Amino acid sequence: MGADVRVVLIGAGRAGLVHGRNFAAGVRGARLVGVCEPDDQARESALAELGCERGFTDPLEAVADDDVDAVVVASPTFTHPDITVAALKAGTHVLCEKPLAASLDEAHAIKAAATSSDAAFLMGFMRRFDQSFRRAAERLHVGDIGEPLLIRSTGRGPGLPPRWAWNTDLSGGMISEVNAHDLDSLRWLTGQEYHRAYAVGRAAKRPDIAESNPGFVDLVTVTFELTGGAVGQVDGACPADYGYDARVEIYGSEGMLHIGDTRANSTVLVRSDGIVADPVTSWRTLFADAYRAEDQHLADVAHGLEEPKTRIDDGIAALEAAIATNQSMATGEPVHIDARLRDGSRSGGSGTPGGAGETNPTRTVHH
Repeated sequence: MGADVRVVLIGAGRAGLVHGRNFAAGVRGARLVGVCEPDDQARESALAELGCERGFTDPLEAVADDDVDAVVVASPTFTHPDITVAALKAGTHVLCEKPLAASLDEAHAIKAAATSSDAAFLMGFMRRFDQSFRRAAERLHVGDIGEPLLIRSTGRGPGLPPRWAWNTDLSGGMISEVNAHDLDSLRWLTGQEYHRAYAVGRAAKRPDIAESNPGFVDLVTVTFELTGGAVGQVDGACPADYGYDARVEIYGSEGMLHIGDTRANSTVLVRSDGIVADPVTSWRTLFADAYRAEDQHLADVAHGLEEPKTRIDDGIAALEAAIATNQSMATGEPVHIDARLRDGSRSGGSGTPGGAGETNPTRTVHH
């Protein structure tokens, strides 16, 4: 396999430390050599826990360092474009946490850098490495439930996202920060592109935040028409006080697939006064194995052993769907998504809704 890939973690928050702990515990063919974090206390704490000596405060310095081969970008969304573009231009491999960026202009700037770089870009959609989700994808691929007709994905988190994420200009809003994995799941599992979005959302629990952050919602539901004729639905809520909830159901012409459970384990307490199960409390525990597999994939891609399983267009597609959702919530109108504007798109499948001659005008996601 050759020398270990030297990895630097950029961002020592919750998601960053998941990756950092994986590399510190041991990823075959890779070695964590540093942490980049502007907050002094968080950086020093991460360095001590992860057993690293090199600390960076400037991510642009980290990605250009000759002793760094790859970076995991787990910093706030609004920092992704500058860091990722600089890394790719320096020939440094990138695993970028979701969401890709806050705007499509920024996303396409990352794509331009990825296209012209010798380094690999991987989008951080860890569900694609989860055993249950992968098994469902295999069953769909071989036609176990026939043609997918309806896919529903629920994504609810127990705590609010960071304060900066309340500003939709910096984050893309809750649908992007909390539900990016749901948006990717619909497209990945069906093999269809987004065509049109109809969304409703509001600040149901925290209207006080919406007063100072226009566009903030803590409850959203969106229905998508997909290019192959399937209907997709995503519902998101945050904070969902009962725990972490990630479930997907695919209804097909010959059956149904269900992925996920609100229970942390199969133990259920039954008493005369009720039935009790332990809830899932965190995505970090539910998808622990998936994150480890994703980090191993980064090392294997850097060594040339595997081709990337998550690409730049996957991140762009999820962002397009999130922006369309935000536009639909704001206007109360359906929003058209033209996936053909993405190179390498899978759009144009049979049964495409809203083709030539449609009479219902919609707004369009602008690139």
